[in-house]
Amino acid sequence: MQHQTIERDMLLLVAAGNRQAFNSLLHARWNKVYTLALTYLRSAEDAQELTQDVFLKVWQNRTQLPSVVNFDGWLFILARNGILSELRKKKARPIISAEPGEWEEDTILPDHPLIYKEASALVAKGIEALPPARKKVFTLSRMEGKSYEEIAAMLNISRNGVKDHIVKALHFLRNYLHEHGGDGLMVILLFAGMFGRK
Repeated sequence: MQHQTIERDMLLLVAAGNRQAFNSLLHARWNKVYTLALTYLRSAEDAQELTQDVFLKVWQNRTQLPSVVNFDGWLFILARNGILSELRKKKARPIISAEPGEWEEDTILPDHPLIYKEASALVAKGIEALPPARKKVFTLSRMEGKSYEEIAAMLNISRNGVKDHIVKALHFLRNYLHEHGGDGLMVILLFAGMFGRK
């Protein structure tokens, strides 16, 4: 009962726009959503992006939270719908094609330019901390917009090798942002708006 009261208080704070409360909610539920996504999508990168999408939707729809009776159930529905949508797209698109980003930056938050600026400064430092080969792959993909196939040909490595570098770089940068003061919403917005493309 006490746990439910604490959670209800946290949801009310998130509904009021409290970023610290959202950050706490994000860290408490991230693994649950990520594990569910990974089970069905079978791709660490796709699961991470879908999890970010789910929590972005939570933030965008935070005014609904006071009326949510079962938050875990509500979160599950968001995750399930996202997974089904992603599976339909995977079935519809050619396997080898590059997957475009689906994020509309201008619809995220009114103050997102400031958030991007803060996060970009942090991620620039994080990129510099990547191993040279991983930094090269990440820069070609996320900063120069090259496809996995193009990078593989340029660097004489396999497409899976490129993807492995990207997945590990994204994981490192997400942790780097968290450890260096980037809050959960900042991390989501950064990867959604700037690095959510393949």
